[in-house]
Amino acid sequence: MPDFGKRFVIAGGGTGGHLFPALAIGEGLKKRFPGSTIHFIGSKYGLESKILPSQKNGFTLLPIRGFLRGLSVKSSMRNILFPTRFLLSYLKSKKILKKIDPSVVIGTGGYASGLPLIAAISNGIPTLIHEQNSFPGITTKWLSTRVDRLCISYEDSRRHLKNTGGVVTGNPVRKEIMGRNKLKSIQKFGLSSNKPVISILGGSQGSKILNESINKIITDLNEFQIIWQTGNTHFEKYNHHSTANVKIVPFVDDMGAFYSSSDLIISRAGALALAEISACKKPSILIPFAKATDNHQSMNAESLRVAGAAKVLSENDLSSKLLNEIFSLIKNKTLLKKMSIAAKSVSKIEAIDLIIDEIEFICEN
Repeated sequence: MPDFGKRFVIAGGGTGGHLFPALAIGEGLKKRFPGSTIHFIGSKYGLESKILPSQKNGFTLLPIRGFLRGLSVKSSMRNILFPTRFLLSYLKSKKILKKIDPSVVIGTGGYASGLPLIAAISNGIPTLIHEQNSFPGITTKWLSTRVDRLCISYEDSRRHLKNTGGVVTGNPVRKEIMGRNKLKSIQKFGLSSNKPVISILGGSQGSKILNESINKIITDLNEFQIIWQTGNTHFEKYNHHSTANVKIVPFVDDMGAFYSSSDLIISRAGALALAEISACKKPSILIPFAKATDNHQSMNAESLRVAGAAKVLSENDLSSKLLNEIFSLIKNKTLLKKMSIAAKSVSKIEAIDLIIDEIEFICEN
């Protein structure tokens, strides 16, 4: 029988790729351990500062902020404050862990996860890391040999880590985004069920090159309906394209409705996006971020391409090939159906249960 008094701290964020797996794990813990307490730790500068206040769980936002590479006035001003933010965030992490006394501290990556994990390790609190990407982030690389359990999403991650014993779980996807009613979802965006919906997803921060490419071809897509997520930075630049058939949004608040509405998704190839696209059985055109560390987005996308679930275009091919690729897919319902079935075949909807199994193992030992 589950211990109904368990307390869990989940640390991670900065971007949706780290935050939403944290929320999915919290959802899974609540299901496995009814009555347990979940407390999230993130950064006050990350996406979580907007998302966590609407959740029912407790949360703490640290003053930590990512270190900027390159030489500029902006990077110099931010980086000079990094040591102070680092120390304050570490002390705040220790304070909140002492107050909560959690059964396990779970890290999902991003600059907000490292310090709570270090504080937990120094205090003898059991820890677990979940790594979303094929190429592990700094926190995972640094702490993989020090945490009690390690969960990875790709087998290939092992070759980048000193701890090669991680359990391959896949990426956790929130239950709330799967199996939504398509008609209600379309209506939520103010669209019609009479025309196909093409959705553009550039990640929580948006994609400059993807936005520019869509901007060039948007008038050629007027026989379709469009949901275009631009990111906050680019929203004002492209919002003039908004019409009854084109919905421009800086950020998608309801990803379940977004996926359910879509007949075809054009997206970056971040690990979480691909996990969600697969779980929702959606055909896609994927554009890997060319500067991703160790080319991990291309490796992420390749698994869907090989399965027949996605077409993959490089950034260099966007101008010449994107429009033709869209038309070749959206006009072919048989192919879209095959891609949907293929997407389902590569999805790992059991990921959340595998991660919770590891957490439960820690609790029992």
